Amino acid sequence: MKKKVSIFNFTNVYNKESFYRDDKSSICSSIGNATCLNVIDCSKISGTNCMCDDGAMSEIRSIIREHEIGADEIHFIDNGNYHYMSAIMLEQVKEPFSLVVFDHHPDMQPPMFGDILSCGGWVLYALENNPNIRDVHIIGADRKLIDELPDDVRERAHFYDAYDVICRRDYYFNGSDEHEKRVDGESASCNDYDDIDDLKKCVILPKTQFPVYISVDKDVVTPDEITTNWDQGEMRASELLATIDRFFDERKVIGVDICGECAPEQEGINVDEAIAGNDAFNGGILGRVLDHLDTV
Repeated sequence: MKKKVSIFNFTNVYNKESFYRDDKSSICSSIGNATCLNVIDCSKISGTNCMCDDGAMSEIRSIIREHEIGADEIHFIDNGNYHYMSAIMLEQVKEPFSLVVFDHHPDMQPPMFGDILSCGGWVLYALENNPNIRDVHIIGADRKLIDELPDDVRERAHFYDAYDVICRRDYYFNGSDEHEKRVDGESASCNDYDDIDDLKKCVILPKTQFPVYISVDKDVVTPDEITTNWDQGEMRASELLATIDRFFDERKVIGVDICGECAPEQEGINVDEAIAGNDAFNGGILGRVLDHLDTV
């Protein structure tokens, strides 16, 4: 992966965040010169909210070419309505790879008409249009939504509950002491782990032989910790970060994208607090990825 960051600003929410600004954050100063950071105003591109029409796709592809943005970088792609950006970025991967998605939704809905690219169906779109995807691993999706997928679609991906990758006792037994989960030959309960390095001991990665592209929708995280514009899962933010760390430790990671901001005019929340929480998380995940790239 290259030590480059791109910010795709569809709703202008990133204007209220500072995690990527050199003058406000020591994290991004480690990126280097300004050419390693692209902040792209996408707010004037029509046909982008939830679905990406042909005109919008053509314009987005032109922007990617103009700014020389590669899949092998770190991308922030706004809220979950724009998660389809992952499929567009993946067009640039020229080797066989595994797609790993953290998301409370499977994002494999067949299109209602044509071959339209949408936030709710981008994984299926990528599978059908990208010959280099060898396998798909989706972590944290709602089991009810998975079960609602057509059988032939559901069978094209591997699905994991949070407890399949994080061996927290309360995930398995609702706090019961009746059983123990064993990790690396040791009995383990990770309920009280707050430190991400400790949590990494509790992570069991999906098995794959290919390089990995990681796509994160923050709605996989419990709403107690992060506010997004979609219904959310039950992973802790620290568990998500620990799992991503483990991927970097044990797999070849070829690219990362992150979505799941709140909406700037979202009802029923304190928007300023929600943006601040997402800003802090974005800074945390960016810093950890950059630290991993420093060690490569």
